Amino acid sequence: MSTKAQAILDEIRALPREEARTVCQELQRWLKTAPETSETSDPIRSARGMFAGSHLTEALLASRAEERRRG
Repeated sequence: MSTKAQAILDEIRALPREEARTVCQELQRWLKTAPETSETSDPIRSARGMFAGSHLTEALLASRAEERRRG
């Protein structure tokens, strides 16, 4: 869950129980009518963060070194 979503959830939890219930009902109604979006329909969004922390540069350099060693 993103930090933005967590902050929204914390705000909802801080509401009085009846208001929180109303927010949840409205959210459910919205989710039923909101158009479906998938990450496959947005290639930029689906690729965002894909290589973060994966040591891609090191892997690439190692691969090239291996290719040079093989000749």
